Amino acid sequence: MSNFNYEYENDENEAEIIRANNLFEKASHLKAQKNLKGAISLYQKSLKIYLNAGEYMKLAEIFNDIVSLVQKESEMLPIMERLRRTINAIEKLDILEELAKLKLAYANLTYKSSSYMDAGNLFIEVAELYKKVDEDEFRNLIGMFYLRAAECFEKISRTKRAEKLVLKAIRIFDSSIFDYRIYLKDLKSQIDKKKYLEAIETIREIAKFFRRLEIELETTPEQGDVLRNLKRNVLARLIHIVSEYNLLKMICFRFLDENDKVRAQAEKSINDLTKAIEMIKEELKHEYYSSADLHRLTFDIFLLQVFQEFADYQVEDPIFLIMSGLPKDVKEIIKKMKFYDYTVQLLELNLKDNADLIENMALSRVLDPYRDFIVKSLKI
Repeated sequence: MSNFNYEYENDENEAEIIRANNLFEKASHLKAQKNLKGAISLYQKSLKIYLNAGEYMKLAEIFNDIVSLVQKESEMLPIMERLRRTINAIEKLDILEELAKLKLAYANLTYKSSSYMDAGNLFIEVAELYKKVDEDEFRNLIGMFYLRAAECFEKISRTKRAEKLVLKAIRIFDSSIFDYRIYLKDLKSQIDKKKYLEAIETIREIAKFFRRLEIELETTPEQGDVLRNLKRNVLARLIHIVSEYNLLKMICFRFLDENDKVRAQAEKSINDLTKAIEMIKEELKHEYYSSADLHRLTFDIFLLQVFQEFADYQVEDPIFLIMSGLPKDVKEIIKKMKFYDYTVQLLELNLKDNADLIENMALSRVLDPYRDFIVKSLKI
């Protein structure tokens, strides 16, 4: 009798899993058809069945699909609550990697809701969980999560904490003796003392270091849309950082009256930034973004136009570059952002006649210490 009951329960469990699989496939089909409400409903039904059946490996995948679909706060709040309850249940089991994946879904949803403090802390938790699973195997992922956390804290002006996380990520990514902080200190001193040739060499070393990180990250395996989008976002961020340092290098060439090198650097950086912009736009298409990503996208087109202005070399239309292929609602948000407006002002006038923009705008962590240096270069 007991064997019969066991077989019956086993058959019933298998039937439920088959039902959940069918619901998941139908939900994915509705997602592809842009029937978001229907897709979310079916994903949630399949989620409940998988959880009851102990099929924990499917949970993160479903939550990630739901996260990519929800847009309004009213949609996000119940999903957050469900994610919290699921995480609480999984925390009682010894399956750290699945817990890390669920917390990553939660971090992405929190980031999408623009709750940057909570999102930053969650990305740190995800990094720490992957460390416990296998620090060597997931080294690049762990570094990416720390960088994502740093970006969250930068967004809310917690710059010291952001800097610590960037340095932590660098130590994870790179085991060489490169000391980023020493190079930054040297660079500031060299530029302040107008030792521009030395500053150019220092920037080359910093840029080479970040390029190494890019190459390292590009070899990281991609497991699903979530990690693919995260990797793309972090790569775009590294390209952005290199471009900021290369702007300083180009200005050093300008002070040295090396106009050919100014032009050559502008060409390289325009290509780099175009690549970064396309990476972020690809992320927007997958709905894994918040206003912080849109801010960085508009800052990238502003930076691209600054390179073109310095080199007197207009090859890209930054407005077309940012807007082409984006949904109408995203375009409307972008048009209201400060750096989009700054870019339009540069196109209408020019950089020299807009020096007050640089004097008064909020610059990045990399460029802000060099504000006076940048402004002075406009007077040459």
